[in-house]
Amino acid sequence: MDAAVAEDRKDSGDGATAYDGKDIMVGDGDGDKNTATNSTARTGETAVVENEGKTEVNSLDETKTTTEGPTQTDSPSSETINVAASPDDFDRTGGVIPMPAITSAPQRHSVLTIPGAYASAPGMELQRADTLARSVVTSMQANHETAPVTENDNGLAVASPVEEAIPHHLLPQAHGVDAEQQAERNNAQRTNQTNPFLILAVVLQFVVIMILVIVLVPEKNKGLEESTTIGTESMKTESPTSPPTSAPTILADTWDLLPGSTLSALDDPNSAQARAYDWVLTDPNRTSYPQWKILQRFALVVFYYSTGGEAWNLQEDWLSYNVDECSWYFRNLLGGATNFFFHEGLLTEVGSESQFQDSVCNADGQYMHLVFTENNMVGTLPPELSLLSDSLQYLEAGSNENLYDLIPSEIGLLTNLRTFSSDRNHHSGQIPTEIGQLSNLLHLELGRNPFTGTIPSEIGNLDVMDHLSLRYCPGMSGTLPTELYRLTNMVTLRAEGLSGITSGKLLPEIGQMTKLDYINFHSMPFNSSIPTEIGLLSNLRRFNVWTCQITGSLPSEFSKLTNLWRIDIDDNLITGTIPTELGLFKDLNMVWINGNKFSGTLPGSIFESWGQLTYLKMNDNNLEGPLPSQLGLLTSLELLWASGNAFSGTIPSELGLLNNVTELFLHENNLTGRIPESLTSMAALDHLTLSNTSLSGSIPDGLCENVWDMAYVCNVYFGIISICYDVEKVKFTCSSTDLCGCDACGECNSTGI
Repeated sequence: MDAAVAEDRKDSGDGATAYDGKDIMVGDGDGDKNTATNSTARTGETAVVENEGKTEVNSLDETKTTTEGPTQTDSPSSETINVAASPDDFDRTGGVIPMPAITSAPQRHSVLTIPGAYASAPGMELQRADTLARSVVTSMQANHETAPVTENDNGLAVASPVEEAIPHHLLPQAHGVDAEQQAERNNAQRTNQTNPFLILAVVLQFVVIMILVIVLVPEKNKGLEESTTIGTESMKTESPTSPPTSAPTILADTWDLLPGSTLSALDDPNSAQARAYDWVLTDPNRTSYPQWKILQRFALVVFYYSTGGEAWNLQEDWLSYNVDECSWYFRNLLGGATNFFFHEGLLTEVGSESQFQDSVCNADGQYMHLVFTENNMVGTLPPELSLLSDSLQYLEAGSNENLYDLIPSEIGLLTNLRTFSSDRNHHSGQIPTEIGQLSNLLHLELGRNPFTGTIPSEIGNLDVMDHLSLRYCPGMSGTLPTELYRLTNMVTLRAEGLSGITSGKLLPEIGQMTKLDYINFHSMPFNSSIPTEIGLLSNLRRFNVWTCQITGSLPSEFSKLTNLWRIDIDDNLITGTIPTELGLFKDLNMVWINGNKFSGTLPGSIFESWGQLTYLKMNDNNLEGPLPSQLGLLTSLELLWASGNAFSGTIPSELGLLNNVTELFLHENNLTGRIPESLTSMAALDHLTLSNTSLSGSIPDGLCENVWDMAYVCNVYFGIISICYDVEKVKFTCSSTDLCGCDACGECNSTGI
């Protein structure tokens, strides 16, 4: 036991040990210090034991030395054992050579304290304690006599059994350690030792992530907030910087106004959205703009990049930080009550009048007109245009040829839009049904695009709309929506050239559209007759239903359309006679009734009031009888096609009065007699066809260069086969007539035949 005490003192490093006459000091459990000076002759040891203020010197060898000076203690209950040892007492491995037992008169346990030692108890963790208490149990004679020492043959002391002063059953008993519990305690100890490092690692990782977020996403949303600083001063350059690689966190309360596709598009550095976003970030004036203006500028720049603004024909001042966006180049709009034309100088409607404006913005600086017709735009219409919903009224992107892809569904958010035009482009897919949400829309022009799918019935919800054009979209299919007939404010309705539409009817409900000025359904497969309700359209000026498989005859109510300016009902299956009531149409400019099954005679009276007529095409019918002399009254006429009928009799000499006619087609008729000399007075005449007739006599010399045979040129138009719309003049051979004269017919005989 005493050797173990000496080993603990040597290893602790906190006690002081002296050899060869130096002090050795061991502190007790109360922190008191006891010092002694000792000397040892040769290899002898001296043990000095202080007990209750008395000092005894026990000889451990033949030489004894008395210690000088007693050690003071602060408590009578404290005992300190001071041991002096020489270096010879330690073996080469650092252990202590066993020493004879030291006896003393104990009546109580002495405490040996070694600072820095470790202590533990069952169920507790190993702990480093300031003191380690050890019980020194000695068995002493009541008279304090020293026990006899037994020596071996080498003269060394032999340990003697110690008579325990405390009964064995009262001493602390050792308990076995459960291996599983010990393993759990070890794991718990390792966990406790490791957790601080894990927590530190997590904290450091969080800090690093926050730093990266701040660096990589430099307050991105602040660029589009009112009176908020975005980015740093070093970003104030004209050229955009690299866009963010993740969705921004800016625009706190307004970023949710962006279309859903905007955030994902920002991850693509080449997208129009990312480039526009960087442009906004680098705007040196951004902090002075209100929130709506930043959004407006962002939307316009996305529009610029999405439609290839770098290659626009006209792009003056676009993307200039020093020029307000209201002064960026815009194509001026010339507006009328129902029809819109593009011209230099901007006109806006004010009642029945129009006045010029010098800006596309309203008085508050909000964009109202975005007009870029025929400006070489290439790309797509971006959904970000919906950010202009508070003010945009005119969106014109027609006749650019290279605008493609879908029309974004976000178009339905532009609820202030009055005009949306994107015709003559390459938009694909289906027309978005969201167009039906544009409750203020007046003008919708989407013709000449390769759309697919059906015509959205939601268009019928646009009850204030007065102009609709879906012409020449052959990829559209299905039926003509009957909801179109609910648009009672409609003025212009154009659905021509929709060759993919398989069915539809010219329904009686058309009579509700009393404001109609222009109907064009050509090539719509109606396969029905014209309803009598057509007579209710007293404002109708243009009626175009050619190649619509219309059957039956013209209803008598048709004569009520006295404001008609153009009748275009050619290439149908209309039967019956030509009503004399057509003479009431004093404003007629064009009449195309060719390619039907009209029969009977041509009433001459109708021409008495057609003084403004320029085009009259009545060829390829079953008309018969003479050509009316009243045709000579059509002094404004430029084209007269009467071929392919059964007209008989002679050519009226009054036709010589038609000085503006360039084409006079009379071939394939039963005409007889001579060619009137008066025809040589037709100064503008260029094409005169006379083949396949029964005309005879000589051709007037003045007409030799004007006489041609005509060959029909039949083409496929809009998927409809063999529409013979044009004719081609070929050299007149005279083989199909009894005419003579000119080079084609040879010399005439003396009788002029």
